[in-house]
Amino acid sequence: MTSRTETSSPLRCAPDEEVNEFRRDHAWRVVLAAWVGVAMGLTALPFYTLGIFAKPLALEFGWSRAVIQSGFSFSMLGVICSAWAAGWAIDRFGVRRVALFSQVGLALGFVGLAAQTGSSTLWQVSWLLLAVLGVGTTPLTWSRGIAAWFDQRRGLALGVALSGTGVTALVAPPLVNLIVSAHGWRAGYMAVALAIVLVAVPAVWLMFRDKPRAAPTAQAQAGDGLRLAQALRSRHFWLLIVGFWLICAAVSGLIPNLVPMLTDSGLTMTQAAGYASLLGLNVMAGRLLAGWLLDRFWGPGVALVLLMPPAVACLLLAVPQWPGAAVMMIGLAAGAEFDLIAYLCLRYFGTRNFGQIYAWQWVNFSVAAGAGPIAFAMIFDHSGSYHHALLAAAALLVLGPLLLLGLGRYPKAWPAG
Repeated sequence: MTSRTETSSPLRCAPDEEVNEFRRDHAWRVVLAAWVGVAMGLTALPFYTLGIFAKPLALEFGWSRAVIQSGFSFSMLGVICSAWAAGWAIDRFGVRRVALFSQVGLALGFVGLAAQTGSSTLWQVSWLLLAVLGVGTTPLTWSRGIAAWFDQRRGLALGVALSGTGVTALVAPPLVNLIVSAHGWRAGYMAVALAIVLVAVPAVWLMFRDKPRAAPTAQAQAGDGLRLAQALRSRHFWLLIVGFWLICAAVSGLIPNLVPMLTDSGLTMTQAAGYASLLGLNVMAGRLLAGWLLDRFWGPGVALVLLMPPAVACLLLAVPQWPGAAVMMIGLAAGAEFDLIAYLCLRYFGTRNFGQIYAWQWVNFSVAAGAGPIAFAMIFDHSGSYHHALLAAAALLVLGPLLLLGLGRYPKAWPAG
């Protein structure tokens, strides 16, 4: 017995019969709440603001950039330790409860960052706790909620919801820079925590709902996709693991080091923060463009088109020349990668064990996101320049998308059992 049929075209996946899924059962409210949750979640706020805090922290405590960027590595460890529990809790209690609990935890985590004393150990432990408390605010949670509400327009719905990180990249750097410049870095972290409590928590509380589950039939149970054990034995799973590790390590190394990189090249902090905002616009564009393309074309081909151009951006920054063009290409890639990971998991593995399968992919992403920034910073501390790090990132951004082409056609059907 096999499951529901999937399109097998390697070039184009035309949507099914047109259904306005955004209006049905007010699903647009779920997308809007997820959009706010993503914008003010663990994936976005720490990632796009650390560049603003890096030099003030180094000035006050005498920390190297590697110590400061090591926060991402400990955040990665926190995600690894807690992602499995988050996946279990989502299955047991639903997306909404887990998200609300984690939003409060994330706010407390930022309060912890504001309470630093100069101990590098305390800094790293604070990032670990930030991740553990806030893991339910990552796309691991929001993608599960969106997947339950959407089918024919799932790519676009994911793209809209996950474009919230672009808003953070656009708005947070200049706003946080103003607060830090006027009141210090501690006030900056406290302001971020307060924003989560006053904006993100009410949005999810009022608008986000878990979709009621219909009573499953035997056919539906068999037709939802692969079990985790089956996915682990497939080449698709490991191609996604390796390909996206290379891509995410490169992109995550670029973004939090972008502001220091640009100021080292002679730009002022205000100019560098402006380019960080430009990055945000292109992250949003990348999210929406990826979502629109994924509903129409073969996912690995979309990945190649959107994720390989940043290799050129790395070379431009290494010169350095045309920082605006480089930032635009990096932003498009940063916007597309979240959509692609979630969407390709759904297309190749289905929804049967999506939470568990995606948790593995999300941990892989987190490992890369933790390794990339500190690798960039260590290369800088050793050589006094980001030049070699940029060349290495360019190579990764060529190899990763090419590996994804090996995924092949979407499965026509999934085996039962």
